[in-house]
Amino acid sequence: MDVQFINPVLKATNEILLTMAKLEVKFGNVRVKKHDETVSCKSITGLMSMASKDAKASIALTFTEPVILEIANKMLPESKHAIDGIVIDLVGEIANMVMGGAKRYLEEDGYSFNLAFPTIIMGSEYLIAHRTTAPVIVLPFKTRTGEFFIEASFEQIKKA
Repeated sequence: MDVQFINPVLKATNEILLTMAKLEVKFGNVRVKKHDETVSCKSITGLMSMASKDAKASIALTFTEPVILEIANKMLPESKHAIDGIVIDLVGEIANMVMGGAKRYLEEDGYSFNLAFPTIIMGSEYLIAHRTTAPVIVLPFKTRTGEFFIEASFEQIKKA
């Protein structure tokens, strides 16, 4: 995994959560995801991809229920005690903002990506499938109410 892709994702995530939710996060230890590894706790994921003629990428932001409710209660005008339609929409919007921020930083390095719409996945046990053949890196974050993580994959397309 190219640091050239990971750093914009980390920077965008930190900026979005600090600006929009006044939430400070601490980065954990980065690791490579196992092929068949599933999310195994009650969570919600915003999955997005982007592509250009030179590369394709995928990110998944997965929030545990306590963390997304903390974020929702800081960003939304009404208090949330459970994941509902508004919180689901918020996860999609956060994923969109993070990917858009990462795209902006990557464009400074000469990439020109098109973004897909976010897909939302919810449950207590599910597999996140990325549409790249590159390794998937797991980036854990800690907040005062718990952890969330980002999965990121970046594939350089080989030119013939």
